[in-house]
Parts: sequence; C-alpha cells; structure tokens
Amino acid sequence: MTNAPQVSWYEGTNKKADEVKKTVNYDTVDADSQSATKVFYIWNNRAGVDDCSKMEEVVFTTRDRNGGDGSSGGNIVEAVKDNWFNVRVDSLNEGSFVPVGKGGVGTPNPSGTKDLGTTGTTTNMNASTAQVWSANQILTLDTYIQPTAGNDFIYKVTKAGTTDATEPSWATVEGNPVFDGTAELVAIKIDKTPNAKEILGFANKTDVNGTNADLAGGNFVKISVYADVPITASAGKNLLVQRVSYRYV
Repeated sequence: MTNAPQVSWYEGTNKKADEVKKTVNYDTVDADSQSATKVFYIWNNRAGVDDCSKMEEVVFTTRDRNGGDGSSGGNIVEAVKDNWFNVRVDSLNEGSFVPVGKGGVGTPNPSGTKDLGTTGTTTNMNASTAQVWSANQILTLDTYIQPTAGNDFIYKVTKAGTTDATEPSWATVEGNPVFDGTAELVAIKIDKTPNAKEILGFANKTDVNGTNADLAGGNFVKISVYADVPITASAGKNLLVQRVSYRYV
C-alpha cells in the first residue's frame, strides 16, 4: 500500500457539508474565560474507493502560522506559547482535557502535544457482497468469498479457478492463503481496529450525511477543543494553526 493518507476535517458533525476548508473562528474570548468547545472529526480516506496508507504516531497540537511555538521575536502568539488550547479525544472515551501548544518544563503537558486515536473499527466494505462458498464454483480474480459458516473473515481471490467439491479449511490469520481446487484466496479480517496513535486508511462507503460513519470507525478520530484564556492575556488576535502530525509507510 503506497497511497498517502487522505486527510480531511469536519467541524461539529460527520456530515460532508461540514468539511473544514477555511479558517476556524473561536470568536472573541475575554481574558479569564473560556471559548466555546468545538468538536472536530479528523478522517483518513473518507469514502475512498481504494485503500490508502494508515496514519501512524498521530498527535495534535497548536502552532503559529510559521510552524513555530509562538515564542519567536516578532511572532508572539500567546495562545500557542502559553498553551491556551485544551483537547479531549472523544473517540478514546476520554473524560478530561489536556493543554497543547509549546508545552515545556513545569507545564501540565510538557510535550505540548496530544496523542490521537480511536476505539472504533472499520468494516471491510466487501463483506456485505462477498459470495457464499459453493462447490465447483468458478471464481474470478479479485472477487470475495465468505465461508458457509461465518468466521469473521472474507477471502479475496488471488488466482482465478474453480472450487473443490468440498469446502476448504479456512485460514483465520490475516494474509494467509487458502487453496481451493484450482483457485487461490487470501484471508482478510472483516473488522479492523487501529493500534494506539493510528488512523486507518481502508476504503469505505461513508455517506455524505455521515449516518453510517461507524462502519469506518477506525478511519477517523473525534476530538473536542476549547481555549482557556488567562487573565494576563493581551488584547488582540491570535492567529494559529491546529496541527495533526503523523507518519506513514
């Protein structure tokens, strides 16, 4: 899998219409008060027809518009430098917020970043249409088969051929082969959950209204974010970026 992650953000809901394409405005916040809490859904490969690479080591933070920590001369951004923004990862069922930004020694979160992730699972979109195995069945390349008794796997045909008269022993390890008559197949787990700090990139059929987004639950994270402005804050605008960093293979 070589396709780069396809990242998109949605504010408030999982509807396609709520995709973030412009500046997010937290409005005017008085010193010694908090902004409204905003909810974001951060996706990899939403409604993608092909798999792309998963996002690994995913973290959230804030940075100034130049990518710095808001403390450089001539580019002071208090919201970043002083860790005003607080984040909670709802897709991990977290109950408390963590400040992000510059971080530093003596701050509640020295790293200044927040690990992202999800407990959601992504269901292989071919599971609902996979053919049930039958004897002497002609299998064409890249089609999907399911056993007569479900086992949480489907099987992709990697070599076209005809099935045997008796059902094969089905592999239940991801990627293991199955030899059936003159055909060959490979085992694919139907439901996949990402590891810590990962967002999957599997193909999915997420609707524009987002009502079936749970079927791609491993492909996105949900976070809540607010700014806690101290009484010492200066008047004026704070222009910054909310950044998700990751690597991929």
